[in-house]
Amino acid sequence: MVHIRVIKARTIAYYVLIAVIIGLIAFLGYKLIAGANRDSSLALLGEGGPIEEGRQLYLKVLDKLNDPRNILAYQMPFLSGISAEGKSDEVDAEKAVETSISRGESAQRQTEQEIDAPEVFLKHDPDMSEEMPEEIKIEISKIKDDLGTITLTGEGPQVLIYHTHSREAYRQDAQNPYKEVEAFRSNDLNYTVVRVGDELAKYLQAKGIPVLHDRTEHEQGDHSTAYKRSLETIKKRMAEYKSLQIFIDLHRNAYQAGAKKPDDEVVIIDGQRVAKLFVVIGTGEGYVGGFSEKPNWKENYKFALRLTNKLNELYPGIAKPVYVKRSRYNQHVSTKAILIEVGSNLTTLEEAKRTTKYLAEALSQIIE
Repeated sequence: MVHIRVIKARTIAYYVLIAVIIGLIAFLGYKLIAGANRDSSLALLGEGGPIEEGRQLYLKVLDKLNDPRNILAYQMPFLSGISAEGKSDEVDAEKAVETSISRGESAQRQTEQEIDAPEVFLKHDPDMSEEMPEEIKIEISKIKDDLGTITLTGEGPQVLIYHTHSREAYRQDAQNPYKEVEAFRSNDLNYTVVRVGDELAKYLQAKGIPVLHDRTEHEQGDHSTAYKRSLETIKKRMAEYKSLQIFIDLHRNAYQAGAKKPDDEVVIIDGQRVAKLFVVIGTGEGYVGGFSEKPNWKENYKFALRLTNKLNELYPGIAKPVYVKRSRYNQHVSTKAILIEVGSNLTTLEEAKRTTKYLAEALSQIIE
């Protein structure tokens, strides 16, 4: 006789419930293991300061890799503006965001949502030979120091001093310490490169050069978009003062530990330690796409070269060679727009402040 076993509906529901529970446990276990692996990888990056920024960058890069369009755009830059709907998203000059790796960074056309990298501490003095295209190097070699005297006309301020990276601070000085919020960064602008700007403005005014020093804090907790905010400041000031002709973005350079010695970063003038400086010029070519509105970098370079040569004529060794990068640094606003690195994380605030006296003297001799 054949026995037929009848399974009740309640029994079937029981087994289905057990299967669902097992499936959920397996899924949650997988997620926990995957998350642990991800966290352990990020733990190697550490926490706090610039390293924490690197961790955040790592996370955001991983997120961007989820979109294959970003991978394609890296190899084929013309695809970088293709949206999910297949339309081209035009990026204008106002929405372009400079990258900032202590002026050793790559600039590209990118939207406001994109980020730049944390500040990079250099291994050696900036060197154009590592990245500049040969055609740019050839163009630079042809530029002569023939700018002549710069004539300032009209009423109102002629020179704008501002600071894209306003929290950049200097080597700690036992006589005048400051509170660090990151490596060589402070929220107290009286201990940062902004204080150096105060000194430069004072010396220029004393020489009869009308100057406006804007102390706006442009980092505002987001170092990556500081150039966007400083551009807004420039435009605001240009609208207020049509007389502005010269634009100086004052910064502080940075080196890796052990890369150089403090004595390498100063010259001795009248028995005092004075921080060295150098001028940075951006071509605006970028690394992926570039900016839609590029600077007249050759004219800016002439200004930088004239200033550098005058500085070294007056105070031998105080100025390093002009450094040209593919970034823009908001230098499209004028043909006399420059970025100046005064001192580094190996020099003190006092040493950087002393530099401004000699910088102002050199500027006064090429401006009338």
